Order: sequence, then C-alpha cells, then structure tokens
Amino acid sequence: MAITSSGQIKLTDIQTEFGGSAPTALSEYYSGGANVAAGTESGGGVVIPTSGEIQLSDFYGSSAFSPYNITYLAVAGGASGGRSPSGDGSGGGGAGGMLTGVLQASGSDAAFPRDEVVTVSIGGGGSAQGSNNSGNNGVATTIEGSYFTNISSTGGGGGGSHSTSSSSTIDNGHSGGSGGGGGAPGDDQASGSNSTGGSGTSGQGNNGGQTIQSNTLVQDTEYEDGTQTQQLTARRHGGSGGGGKGGVGANGGAVGSAGSGGAGGASSITGSSVTYAAGGSGSNGNPVTGTAGTANRGNGGGGGCNSNSGAGGSGVVVLSVPTNRYSGTTSGSPTVTTSGDNTIISFTGSGSYTS
Repeated sequence: MAITSSGQIKLTDIQTEFGGSAPTALSEYYSGGANVAAGTESGGGVVIPTSGEIQLSDFYGSSAFSPYNITYLAVAGGASGGRSPSGDGSGGGGAGGMLTGVLQASGSDAAFPRDEVVTVSIGGGGSAQGSNNSGNNGVATTIEGSYFTNISSTGGGGGGSHSTSSSSTIDNGHSGGSGGGGGAPGDDQASGSNSTGGSGTSGQGNNGGQTIQSNTLVQDTEYEDGTQTQQLTARRHGGSGGGGKGGVGANGGAVGSAGSGGAGGASSITGSSVTYAAGGSGSNGNPVTGTAGTANRGNGGGGGCNSNSGAGGSGVVVLSVPTNRYSGTTSGSPTVTTSGDNTIISFTGSGSYTS
C-alpha cells in the first residue's frame, strides 16, 4: 500500500514500498534509479527528485504501484450438435460467443488501480445429445469486478434434429453466442418449411446455417374427368453447420448434403495465433457419432445421426498484463506464462486475479 500522506515516515517504510536491501540510504531512492521508477510522484503530484537533495517528506503518499491496463479474451462454452434418426441429418452446434478487449470502466480508458479483484467463471460446453432431439446450449463465460464493466460471452446454440412433421420445431437450431445449424426439415410437404439456423449474438458470433426443404412431388394417377392425384416422396436432407466467430454455418441440402461449421476467430493474446469458437458440422443422414468440440476453445459439437451428437467444447478466459506490473496473486490455478513484455494468465476453470 502507499506510504502515509502525513505524520512520521521512516526509511524502512520507503524500503517496504519500493524494495532494496538493508542497510539502506535515502540516496538509493532517487526517481529513475534502481528502486524507484522514473516519474514516480508523491501523493501531492510532485515527482520524487532524480538527484541532489532528497528528503523523507518527498515520499508522502507515494507508491511503487503504477496503474495498468488488462486485456482479455473471453470464450463461452460451445453447444452440442443435434441428433437425428437414420436417413436424415442433424445440425452442428454453434460456437460459444467470443469477446476480446480491454477491461475498463464504462466510457473510459482508466487503468487498473491496486488490489482490484477480477473474477472469472468458465462456461461448460453443451452435453452430447443422446436422443433424437436438438442439441444442448453451451454456458456463458463471465469476467466480473467492481472497477470495470462486466463481460459476459453467450453460450453457443444447439444444433437442430429431424422430425417427419413439418410443423415440428426440433429441426431448428437454437440461438446463442453463435447459432446452431438447422437439421433436416419435415417429410410431409414438398417445400416451404425450411429448418432455420439459430441467431448469433452481435459482436460475439454468427448465425447457424439452414436446410431448404426439397421433397419430391410427382403425378401419380390421372382420371377421365381430368383430376389427378400426386405422390409426395420424401428425400434425405443433410443438416447445416453451426455458426462460428468468423463466419456463418454452411447450409445443408437435399440428397444428404451436409453443411460445415462456421469458421472460428483467431487471437494472439497468448503470444501466438490460436483459433477459438468454430462451429460444429452437420450430419448427412448416414449413421455417425458427432465430433466433440475442442475443450477450452468454445467450439461447437458435430451433429449425430442414429448415434450421439458431439458435445460442445468448454470456454476459456485469458488475461494479459504487463509483466512489470503483474501481482502474482491468483486463485483457481490458472496457467501463467510470459510473452514479450506481458504475463499471460489463462483460466480453464473459475478463479481470480488481483491487481
């Protein structure tokens, strides 16, 4: 904490705040020297002397701490794909919402003061779908604190399934951070009842793809009075891809054409480029177990057909702080690395960092 702003100051108070090894002398604490950063000010806003006369009173209200910025990446849990019966495809799960930026008070660029707690909660991926139904949404990831505007990225939307009835809605993808892809539409009309992809959240992800209903309607019998009967033949449809941070899910189509998942978004906050929040792919109507989304990337799971869908991948939070300001105070056992002049704090489970 800062040195007192009034009353008695001892040399040991300055040593405790700014460091140095006993025995100490006041001459070791010139601004810009080995112990005191250049430009360090007293509580009254006067820069501590860089040379010449220096007094204990020059250090009233001073602190070795300098406010700094914290940049972040927050990715929510991806959704699972839908599961459909054999012969018709299901939609891929939407990716978890992805947000990046600088933690700051609303409408300002104020840097972090000392002892502010940043609390993170990591969203889980949607569980694999084990019955013929739409997929399960992912869970939100949050970054919260009293000093800055809280961050919440939205869990991905589950992929659609398939029902023979065009009035059913289980073929539609769910909305989320990125929307789930639509599954195969109904069998009981020729066209017009498309399965829809779920909507993505603005700034976090994209929509899931849709599958256009395209069943075959052919003339069956023509009578002497000119009347006709027609026969509806259902065609196999593929499911659509779930949306990703970098793009919408691809559309599925008739005759088992499945859509791929939307592209993810790249971030270099860790020091190297990593892609997060990619959408899951739809299934084409052949029996298949959906591919699970990558853990701690927030990817959507793939659609399953006559077998379980793929689970969504869990989310992640990454904080980047200047190494010369890193406090070392964390909870939740994050992974701590360095890149250039920054310390990288990666959370795959709930925890906190204190500035």
